[in-house]
Amino acid sequence: METFQQHTVSFGCPVRTPCLIPVLHASTPSCVNEPFMVDGQAFHVTCFSLQNPYGVVITESVDALDISFPGSKLSAHPLFPNGADIVFVEIENKDLIKARLYKKEEGEVGFSKRGACAAFVAARILQKTHKASAVVEMGGKMCSVEWDGVDGDVKFTGISTEADYE
Repeated sequence: METFQQHTVSFGCPVRTPCLIPVLHASTPSCVNEPFMVDGQAFHVTCFSLQNPYGVVITESVDALDISFPGSKLSAHPLFPNGADIVFVEIENKDLIKARLYKKEEGEVGFSKRGACAAFVAARILQKTHKASAVVEMGGKMCSVEWDGVDGDVKFTGISTEADYE
């Protein structure tokens, strides 16, 4: 019999200084919605670190997107000297965010606590939501993510079994 429990994990405050992420970006103090060229196509990427480098791309529909092509190219993009995990995000509404994650050197993964947090952090940075929390759907799992949008810790809350999540 599976035991379900709610748990909360804190991932600290997002690091937004390009040299600390690291991302090679020097035109502004942070890398927000910047065009990364992939085979002649521009992907607007918001970069930060949650103990791991992330690039987040807002898209119209995560379900309709084949993330393997842009995910593999962006995760190994020359602007990410150490590579990065890439999260594709669809803003359903101010309270619900859908996301898919392409992990560097692994490919698409179904769910990641940190990836779900990255989806919400980017939505806050890009002012797609003004609330301090939202529900994130990733890989068929739902969780709550909260962040004050400034300098607080990013917190993940989910219900899981021992076998769930990474």
